[in-house]
Amino acid sequence: MLKDAGIGSRSYYRVPAHLQPAMREWGQGLNLPGTEEAARTNLAVPISPVLTRADTDQVVAAVGALAPALQ
Repeated sequence: MLKDAGIGSRSYYRVPAHLQPAMREWGQGLNLPGTEEAARTNLAVPISPVLTRADTDQVVAAVGALAPALQ
C-alpha cells in the first residue's frame, strides 16, 4: 500500500539488540518479548529535514490510511 502511494519503506533492525553478535555475551538468556516484537514489526518511512511539507503530508496520509488494516 505504501509502495502504491510512492512511499519508500523498509524494516531495519530485524535482529533485536540483545541478540546481535556484539551483544551475545550480555544478551544470552534475556527474555525481552517487547524488544523482539519491535524488531519483528518495525517500519521505517522517509524522514529527513529536507522533505517538504507536502512530502511529509503525503507520508503521513499514506501511513494513516494503513491504520484501519492494522487493527
